[in-house]
Amino acid sequence: MPETDPTLGEKLNAAHNWARAKAEPYLSWLPDSVEPYAVDIVAGLVLFAALVALWRNGLDLLRTATAPLWALWRWAAGTEAPKSETAVATEAAQRAEEASKRSEEANVRLERKIDEALRTGRIGVAEDGRPDTSEYAIDRAISAAREVLHSNDPAKAKAQEALQIPDFQAAEDALEEAFNREVQAYARVDDQTQQLKAKAARTAREKAALAATRSVVDALAWYRKAAELAPEHFWTHIELARLHALCGDLGAALDAAETGYRVATDDRDCSVASNEIGDVQVAQGDLAAALKSFGAGLEIRERLAAQDPGHAGWQRDLSVSHDRIGDVQVAQGDLAAALKSFGAGLEIAERLAAQDPGHAGWQADLAASHGKLGQLLKAMGQREQALEMFEKGRAIVGPLAENSEMALWKGYLRSFDAEIANLRD
Repeated sequence: MPETDPTLGEKLNAAHNWARAKAEPYLSWLPDSVEPYAVDIVAGLVLFAALVALWRNGLDLLRTATAPLWALWRWAAGTEAPKSETAVATEAAQRAEEASKRSEEANVRLERKIDEALRTGRIGVAEDGRPDTSEYAIDRAISAAREVLHSNDPAKAKAQEALQIPDFQAAEDALEEAFNREVQAYARVDDQTQQLKAKAARTAREKAALAATRSVVDALAWYRKAAELAPEHFWTHIELARLHALCGDLGAALDAAETGYRVATDDRDCSVASNEIGDVQVAQGDLAAALKSFGAGLEIRERLAAQDPGHAGWQRDLSVSHDRIGDVQVAQGDLAAALKSFGAGLEIAERLAAQDPGHAGWQADLAASHGKLGQLLKAMGQREQALEMFEKGRAIVGPLAENSEMALWKGYLRSFDAEIANLRD
């Protein structure tokens, strides 16, 4: 008789028998009363596992078979193959890291561009006041520009765009506009007045710092605005003292320095104010008063340095105080005392330079200390010792001047060369 296809029941029964045959040899050790049931259970599990494996293999085969079709469809539609969550997260992290690196590199390039533009000279110097082209003024302007560039304040956006060029006059104008808006804002809002006044004062200081490289007169005007808005801000009064002294208004400079001392909130600020007062008194010719002021600053700085001997900043401040006192002692004709003061400053400068040989600032301080001692020894008639000091200073400055375009290093080098040539004649 002809054969017919097996029914679904027959297929299931055949599969069950196959599974039983696979499981039965492993369960023959069970009691006869238990073995049939155990065989049926294990057979069911084996059959289920076989079906799952068949289903998964079928899916894999389906994916493999349809992969060319999906690839063709994505090519036609212009889409990419789907990525795993891990791959997506990894790519996102890589993009973020690359964007951060590009942003950081762009900021460094921009800051170098601003630095170079300021150090090579401002364009459009004001007619009503000479510029302050000292290293300090340029460094302060660069710091203010960096502060503006890194600000998240939308009011500084226009100034940031100007600094990107860099167009310093446009940046000043933009800061002035921002200042005027901030002044108007704090005048309208009573409960936020102090915060907005402080914000406006900060903007005025930024504007003043940039203006100082163009016009001391303009810078003074803006620091005065800042002082009116934030009369307790210590550094505003110090900047006013320095600019007044630069203009020759020593009375106003002394008033500003003494105001700075009154509003100082810590020992370090008190020492800075004492030195500023001493500087003005030197310019006024009152050397006794200047020595007293510098001595007060030295006393504070000795205490700070003793409290934290590892703090390089405190040590450097102490060296500066010794040099200030030495300068006054030279002016008074007390050369022996000056030699002791300059020697103390040199000892600190040598220690700082040895701790961090790559720190250009410490090297500059050390070279300056050699120069001061060399000039003093020459005045005392000790030519050989003076020549030794000048040669040591030149050995520090020479490589720095050769590898840098900074006028400071080149000026030091010229001074040392002139002193050495003079002593060798």
